Amino acid sequence: MKPKDLFMHPFTAILLAIISGSIDAYSFVEHGGVFAGLQTGNTILLGISISHLDFAAIIKYLFSIFLFVLGVVLIKLIQRNLKDDWLRKTIIIEYEVAIILVTGLFVNELPDVLVVGLLSLVAAAQLQEFKLLKGNAFNPLMMTGNLGKIANNVYLTIVDGNEKAKSLLIDTIMIYVSFVLGAIFMGILTNIFHEYAVLFILVPLLMVLIFGYVFKNNEID
Repeated sequence: MKPKDLFMHPFTAILLAIISGSIDAYSFVEHGGVFAGLQTGNTILLGISISHLDFAAIIKYLFSIFLFVLGVVLIKLIQRNLKDDWLRKTIIIEYEVAIILVTGLFVNELPDVLVVGLLSLVAAAQLQEFKLLKGNAFNPLMMTGNLGKIANNVYLTIVDGNEKAKSLLIDTIMIYVSFVLGAIFMGILTNIFHEYAVLFILVPLLMVLIFGYVFKNNEID
């Protein structure tokens, strides 16, 4: 396996989905009911807040949306200037680690809106950079599309006996379940560690880094 393909491996995809589920569960539970990554949810909540003229809520949803967009632009700039796929993805994971670490260390000093904004940068990096699982389109962040893929591939598998659809179905269910597990774990952790639970997101992030470095020059299945 080529080094760049490490980031399309199912193990990496599972960890990325766990990270995404954890980030959104954490930001929503601990920091004012705002999603760091699920901007569709924030947009709906923004609309409701506008209808109620709740200006404090409007600001917090807009800030998350703005930081998410900024995060995508930052990753696009990195993608434009760094063509080595393995190196770029490794640097982006390290960038995510740095943001999570700073957020966790200073979480008590930072306002909720900034904590969510920082996590939105991480979520944007996840969405923009990590898009393939075994060469197929993959989304570790947006589960609506993944649910649609599951339904479509269930149909193709049962009705048409499509083997490729069966493989995609298994992979997509794996991602969906991993995302939910991330939310479950974070729900448990926030009950125990409260705002400091964000630091546990470092565990799967560091696992991705270690996996990439250890197996960079080795063949893996």
